[in-house]
Amino acid sequence: MLPDYSPRETISMSADLPIEHPETYPELVHLNDPAMLVLTDFCRFNPVTITAEKTIDFALEKMKYSGIRLLLVVDTNERMVGLISAYKILGAKPVMLEEAARTDRSQITVDMLMTPRSQIKVVDVNQLRDAKVGHIVATLDHIKESYLLVVNGGVIGGLFSASQISKQLGRNIMDLHEPARSLAELIREIG
Repeated sequence: MLPDYSPRETISMSADLPIEHPETYPELVHLNDPAMLVLTDFCRFNPVTITAEKTIDFALEKMKYSGIRLLLVVDTNERMVGLISAYKILGAKPVMLEEAARTDRSQITVDMLMTPRSQIKVVDVNQLRDAKVGHIVATLDHIKESYLLVVNGGVIGGLFSASQISKQLGRNIMDLHEPARSLAELIREIG
């Protein structure tokens, strides 16, 4: 028995109560829609973070579990020190590190592969007031990145992700400006 805790009054549930769900992204957007429709806002969605000393295999498992492809790398004070993507973890650099340092993959840590804070581009939320999805696509293309962090009042308030925008646009935005490299790609584009 729990002392000092009295039970709360209960009532019978009516038969037709709806279930409340968190806000979701619109399924389909267009380049001329407001950019904020494709923003992952950290006030609504918790950012997934990792510390730099964790292994890349742990980071990849955390991504798989969370259903994402990017982790914010933080220090012990929850200050961002970098980014690590699944692309980097699954790329050639881990293999090169294994060979060069004669180390096992299980010893490769996030800080060995992460993009450091000094190399990360951000956009201030004030730049987004009249921005359209097309502006974000153009910005990602211009900086040659798949992610763009949003700063709001001195804190990281969200991010734009090329993969999320691609899902919502219904086409891969990373291929918008690349010409077809094969006959199969050309046929897919025209057809």
